[in-house]
Amino acid sequence: MRRSLFWKILIGFWITFIVITQAVWLVFYYYASQKEPFENRIANRIVSLQFTAAVSVLEAEGIDGLNRMTDGWPVNDQRHIAVIYLKIPLTERTERTSLIPLTDDVKVEHVRGGDGKNYLLKYDVEALRKEYRPKRSSRIPFFNLPNPLLILGGIGGFLFSAILAWHLTKPMRQLRSGFDRVAQGDLEVRLYPIMSQRRDELSDMARDFDSMVERLKLLVGAREALLHDVSHELRTPLARLQLAIGLARQNPQNVENSLQRIEHESVRLDKMIGELLTLSRTDATGISDEEYFDLYGLLEAVVSDVNYEAQIPGVKIILQAESDIQEDATVKGNSELMRRAVENIVRNALRFSSKGQTIWVELTKAENDLVIQVRDQGPGVDEDKLSSIFDPFVRVKSASAGKGYGLGLAIARKVVKAHGGGIEAKNISPHGLEISIHLPSWQSSAVI
Repeated sequence: MRRSLFWKILIGFWITFIVITQAVWLVFYYYASQKEPFENRIANRIVSLQFTAAVSVLEAEGIDGLNRMTDGWPVNDQRHIAVIYLKIPLTERTERTSLIPLTDDVKVEHVRGGDGKNYLLKYDVEALRKEYRPKRSSRIPFFNLPNPLLILGGIGGFLFSAILAWHLTKPMRQLRSGFDRVAQGDLEVRLYPIMSQRRDELSDMARDFDSMVERLKLLVGAREALLHDVSHELRTPLARLQLAIGLARQNPQNVENSLQRIEHESVRLDKMIGELLTLSRTDATGISDEEYFDLYGLLEAVVSDVNYEAQIPGVKIILQAESDIQEDATVKGNSELMRRAVENIVRNALRFSSKGQTIWVELTKAENDLVIQVRDQGPGVDEDKLSSIFDPFVRVKSASAGKGYGLGLAIARKVVKAHGGGIEAKNISPHGLEISIHLPSWQSSAVI
């Protein structure tokens, strides 16, 4: 019970409801006590009429006349009035004077009767007031509350608090159930459809929960697909290694060729594992070892290295940038990873280029972003495959497709996203592929 939010809310609201009920009762009771009670006003008026009449009849007709008059009164009213015979004669000072005010509990007056005798006339005002005073039960001393208020504050407040506590804790129980299902591996659970009618912060939380689960589902699916692809890609070179070892054992004279094949496949495995490690490193939410580097200088280094390799297929790579951008193209991030990403894109363009073709690497500025555009004159990519070329192990058919593992563009996308940028690809006319990278410049990051 101590750890249950439902009981905390219920008891808290219940106590609050009772306190408010008591406070309202005390306020009304206080203001009501400032005025003369209603039963007192009624009793005073009746006493004034009956007592005046009794005095007048006693003065005029004596005790016999007073008895005849009171015989016509109700029995209760007869008990309120009393007449005492006085043997001591009245003085002028005390004759016909009211000894006790009308508002006191007993009204008393000396009267000289019509029969010549002196009387003391008394009227029990408090007894009459009690007849008109509402009866208060002494069985419920709790907070001095009347029965209706006690029922409203106790039972009614408890029911109201229970309904309110249930209403407030229901979405929390649904969220807890959703988290339990996610913890057990169920990524199909969705809470917003069953909580959308609330239209409050809890429904917003349900929407965020669904977005989180959807993101987890995509990440888990991507991980599973990556593991499947990795196991598939590693199986081929391992099979070749096993084949080379088997041939070396069967044909000792051809050991040298088998060792060369083993070395070649080992290099391929090492390269693939290195790219997988890079892909895993850039899969984090942020970039470690942040620094400031010159993006144009980085492009110059990449183009120079790839140009050296482009001499064999006879492809030319040209770097273009305006003078003001060359002087100020500072980016915050990891220069080594960014160099790897750009180099992968340029080498991918070189892989699909033929002799005599040109690759353009252009650096421009668009608002607060620095834009790198790599254009080639290759065959391009089918429109239905453009959105998937940045996925791991996706390779487009070409004469040089066997040279890669489909990880270069996947690495490039993750590096760019980790730097807060974006990457996209599109076909250009008449033929070729253009890949654009948008990176926030250091000046825009500093302003933000």
